[in-house]
Amino acid sequence: SRIYAGQNLTLTAAGSRADDAAAPAPGPKQIVIDLSEQRLYAYEGGGLVFSFVASTGQRGQETRAGNFSVLNKIPNAYGANWNIWMPNWMGIYWAGSLQNGIHGLPLLSNGARLWAGYLGTPISYGCVVLGLDEVQALYNWA
Repeated sequence: SRIYAGQNLTLTAAGSRADDAAAPAPGPKQIVIDLSEQRLYAYEGGGLVFSFVASTGQRGQETRAGNFSVLNKIPNAYGANWNIWMPNWMGIYWAGSLQNGIHGLPLLSNGARLWAGYLGTPISYGCVVLGLDEVQALYNWA
C-alpha cells in the first residue's frame, strides 16, 4: 500500500504520451508524469488511481525525463533558494546539489501561493507541481 525505494516513477519525454509509455505492470504503485500533456497519472495494480493536471519545469529548467523512485517524503519542505514552502514534498531526483520532486503549489513568505492559476503549464524550476488537494491525495497514497 506504499511506494518504496526502488519502485519506478516514470516521466515521459516531451512529444510522447502517457499511453505510449510502457503499460503499468500489475502490482506495485507507479506514477507517470506526461511532460507534453502536463498531467500526472498514478496506477496501482495496473489500474488508474489518479489523473491530475500538473505543471513541470519551465524552459531552461525542464523537468528531467526518466525512471525515478521516490527518495523521500516531507510533509512541508522548505526551499531556501526561493524562500518557499512546498507542501507534501516527494523527492524524485537530484539536480546538482538540489533535489527536484513532486509537491503542491508553493507558499511564499507573504502567504500567497506561487503559480496559483497556472497549473497545466510548465512553470516550475524543475519540480512537478500539483494543486493542494491533489498533492495531498497523492502524498497519502504514496
